Amino acid sequence: MTASRRPLVTALVAAHQAACHLGSALSSLAGQTLDDLEVIVVDDGSTDGTSAVAEEVARADPRFQVVRLERNRGQAAALNVGLERARGRYLAVLDADDEATPGRLELQIPAFERDPGLVLVGGAVVTFCDRHAVEGSVWHYATGDAVVRARTLFKSEVISGAITFDRECMARHRVRFDERLRLGVDWALSAAAMRLGRVGNVEPVVMRYRIHPGQMTVEMVDDLGSDSTRIRREVLAWAGVHPTDDEMRTHLAVSPCNYWPFGSHPFFRERGGAIRGDAERWLARLLEQAGRAGRIPTPALREYAEEILAMTERALAEH
Repeated sequence: MTASRRPLVTALVAAHQAACHLGSALSSLAGQTLDDLEVIVVDDGSTDGTSAVAEEVARADPRFQVVRLERNRGQAAALNVGLERARGRYLAVLDADDEATPGRLELQIPAFERDPGLVLVGGAVVTFCDRHAVEGSVWHYATGDAVVRARTLFKSEVISGAITFDRECMARHRVRFDERLRLGVDWALSAAAMRLGRVGNVEPVVMRYRIHPGQMTVEMVDDLGSDSTRIRREVLAWAGVHPTDDEMRTHLAVSPCNYWPFGSHPFFRERGGAIRGDAERWLARLLEQAGRAGRIPTPALREYAEEILAMTERALAEH
């Protein structure tokens, strides 16, 4: 691909202190079976040789370019810098410590072509431990728009390094990564995409998700002041639901998460057996208010609420 011809896809990697993992991430993009792409690596003020790793790849492959920020500005800001330079019709995000499967883009881009109303698509991921060569669990995500919308009220139903979106649609509506957030920028972006069109996931695995001590999710918390709570409050408000602080604690307590077992949230443990009644009352009110607003399909939300109540009962029975 010549520098003047517009690529179909821009792949974007924001990297901070990522020298030890970045090479494998970039190799996974260089090896995509859909190769009509450019790759923009934004070094977010690293001091560990991250730029040197990226520049070595760029010298060998003209599809790669490197942007270096003089100071660390955070993941969302770094992604926005790359977004401003992107030329592709679609934009695919990959975290600097993960690896795209070879067929990721060849799976995701046709999803947009099959459904012109699709704005953002993710996919399943397989975990692997930084210390071992053995792959771990496969994390599946809902494929259809209605279920993704219902689940996004509780958790991110896409995973950061696996999302690809319609860059031109997002640009027309001036949607960018939310620089107020340190964690959850993928979740916030998917919530913004829901306001513009359909969102979903392809069923196959599109990314290898690295588990290691330095990853950002190690710092994830779910209290009333966290980024994840801010995202939930904004999505709930858009859906027509305005929880009190007590209701928000219940919502956090029963929100499923891949990073810890259901029922282990401090708010869940604090309430003990009373959490069952708390959850039932809150979910009933959520269904009623969201149903009036009409932005979240009621059948999908009701089914997910029933699933959460069943999970709550099982967690209480196990303890």
